[in-house]
Amino acid sequence: MASSQVSLSTISANLAEFASQTSASFNKLNDSICHLSEDMKSLRGEVTSLQQSVSFAHDEIENLKKEATTENEKLQHRVITLEAKLLAAELYSKKQNLLFWGIPAEKDENLVEVVCKILQEELKVNNARNVMFVNIHRLPKIRGNPIIAKFVSMLDRNMVLQHAYKLPPKSGIGVSEHLPVVIYKQKESLRDAFRHARGKGMKPKYKLVGTTMYLCIGVSKYKTSDEYFDHT
Repeated sequence: MASSQVSLSTISANLAEFASQTSASFNKLNDSICHLSEDMKSLRGEVTSLQQSVSFAHDEIENLKKEATTENEKLQHRVITLEAKLLAAELYSKKQNLLFWGIPAEKDENLVEVVCKILQEELKVNNARNVMFVNIHRLPKIRGNPIIAKFVSMLDRNMVLQHAYKLPPKSGIGVSEHLPVVIYKQKESLRDAFRHARGKGMKPKYKLVGTTMYLCIGVSKYKTSDEYFDHT
């Protein structure tokens, strides 16, 4: 009977110790869960802070993109403005010049005499010898080596150009304004429309407005050949 009581006491003690250990384990587990909860809260705070930082950085990047786009547009506008001013200045510097085409180059040629002869015999200019020039020379880098003449008087220059408009189409000689390359290309792009209009018996003319070349037929004005053909 005593042996049975001892066993029960031992079992009771063991159970009490097990209960104590289990309680301690649960306490430790509870502490771990509490710490984990705190860590999760801290992690959530860090994630929230990171999200806010990313959002702020994204807004900053978007603002920088907008500023860059605005500055780029300003620079492009400035470049276009400067190019227009340079083109206008180049056009002004060449306004007193005329180019004479289709005159073969000769050794030791007297270009003043050559041009005066063209004015007299081909263009039928009265008092051609009274026309004064700043200088006359050839342009070797341009196909056909045209003669360029810079007139002292714009009145003489315009008068010669008016006479040149009366030259027969197949005379072999041409007279044209001295244009910047950009404007010359504009004129070349209108060539097909010019020929088509002339072939239809119209009276097409090139007209320079500011720094833009137009094809004019009556009151109509065309900036490109496509624009002309779309309306014919």
